[in-house]
Amino acid sequence: MQEQWFIKAIKGDFDGIARHFNISPITARLLVNRHLSKIEDIDDFIYADKRKLSYPGLMKDIDKGCRIISTKINEGKKIRIIGDYDVDGVCSTYILYDGLKYAGAFVSYDIPDRIKDGYGINERLIDKAHEDGVDTILTCDNGIAALEQVEHAKKLGMTVVITDHHDIPIAKVLPPADAVTDPKQADCEYPYKGLCGAGIAYQLIRHFYLNVIKKGDEEEIKKKYLAFAALATVCDVMELTGENRTLVKDGLSYIKNSENIGLRELLAACGLIDEESGTVRDISVYHCGFVIGPSINACGRLESALKAMELFTCEDRGKGWSLAEELRNLNDERKSLTEEGMKKADEIAGSKDYLSDKVLIIYIPDCHESIVGIVAGKIKEKYHKPTVVLTNAESGIKGSGRSIEEYNMFEELSKCSELFAKFGGHPMAAGLSIKGDSEEEQLRNLAALRERLNKNTKLTDKDLMPKIHFDMVLPFAYATVEQIHEFDILEPFGTGNDSPLFARKDVVVKSMRVLGKNRNAVKMQATDGDSGSLFTVMYFGNADYFIEELSQSKGRDVVEKMAAANGYMCGDDFKMDIVYSPGINEYNGNVTVQMIIKNFR
Repeated sequence: MQEQWFIKAIKGDFDGIARHFNISPITARLLVNRHLSKIEDIDDFIYADKRKLSYPGLMKDIDKGCRIISTKINEGKKIRIIGDYDVDGVCSTYILYDGLKYAGAFVSYDIPDRIKDGYGINERLIDKAHEDGVDTILTCDNGIAALEQVEHAKKLGMTVVITDHHDIPIAKVLPPADAVTDPKQADCEYPYKGLCGAGIAYQLIRHFYLNVIKKGDEEEIKKKYLAFAALATVCDVMELTGENRTLVKDGLSYIKNSENIGLRELLAACGLIDEESGTVRDISVYHCGFVIGPSINACGRLESALKAMELFTCEDRGKGWSLAEELRNLNDERKSLTEEGMKKADEIAGSKDYLSDKVLIIYIPDCHESIVGIVAGKIKEKYHKPTVVLTNAESGIKGSGRSIEEYNMFEELSKCSELFAKFGGHPMAAGLSIKGDSEEEQLRNLAALRERLNKNTKLTDKDLMPKIHFDMVLPFAYATVEQIHEFDILEPFGTGNDSPLFARKDVVVKSMRVLGKNRNAVKMQATDGDSGSLFTVMYFGNADYFIEELSQSKGRDVVEKMAAANGYMCGDDFKMDIVYSPGINEYNGNVTVQMIIKNFR
């Protein structure tokens, strides 16, 4: 697939920034590329873990909500927290539940079932709480759009406190709750609007303890809850800027040193604790998003997120280990289901009938409905096309979509709203159910959806070309061990703060070798033409795909000869352009630099 490559050409005083912070002009340029040019902003960015979060009392209704909760605790009233089934929902539920329980609250929690209930608070959960004698409902990571549901709770005489981070409904009509905390409210004075649900739950507990009941201290709160706020921030794919950067940069060490039995056993089950020494590995954003988080999400997808809450609230190591293993096994099952669904979706997307479609509408009747969104995301990444994957669910044909920057999925699907029984989303993602009293009628509407979206789309071939943005052109010789270590001040990397990416034209490949029994890496010796020195260049991924792509320009016989040469010099006319990330390889006490290919042509 052809790609468009763009350099980030943002101007700034690189030398001045370099002198002030005693860093290289290369690192200074990376800071400017992150829209940081003022000394005070760069200082906040570099030392984010030393910064305090804003005063939580600035959030609209947070003081009011905390005082309602304090009164209910003093009156011995039952409080029920209702969260959500993803990592953010589970972590925010845990923070509020444990925090209020520690304060003496008569508190319980509930989480909707992904398949039976769908997202957010609903009348079934409200009726269940009322039957259980619950006086007050406290939501987290949901509720800002629950107008009818909150009205139902109020009719039953219940008190409702909402905490959420999602966008305010277009109609701007808020639920009639006793307190509504969401920084995205227009009249909310809280300066940072990008917190996730657990970030807001963390701020509520901070305010509750430090300013309302005046108990405990900042360090005690961080020790108990910052790990969960940081984990949720990463897993909910929030931008790692501002206060989110503070939460995550500081919070990663609290995950590593957590005293929560369930979290620690989950780290062990995920292979992040050395079995002999019991030492926890340094935890990174990658571990949160791709190792720990998916195990929590898996129980919400395949069983119930209540199992994750059971893990985090357990006080017995044996039970904790058993639950953690169960979550890891569920994630393995989820991976298997995803691979199976991805294979079927890929066969459809790559078939002759679908190659001309600019918007992919893929129906897999037997795909597990909890993973259609993951499959849609993977297909979107592979083909760089807006993708909706649907399945035959309990309630009929339903699915989930993922989009590209050039296509407002919510807007385009809205134009076909008469084909949906249910529909919601935003520009980059959507969920929908196809209208129809019978499967036959639903299939007709599904076919009409595919036809109309493709007929009406204004997407061009250029729009469907992936766009790769890199920081600068950097000769290999500048990527020294010292320089790579200096990049550490930019961490943690994630959404809104990508890892540094560099580009180099006309890299001359001198030798090539395929590594791994699964042929999942290619090691090359190459020069970039400046010094004539040889550098190690690595490609991680499908080696056969890499060779096939190179063969299109050089011929398969030449490429295969190089790949089989086992390190011998193979010529100097084999050139390629690469976008790369420099890394450090440590092996048998030797420390070397390697350029890791992210994109090539």
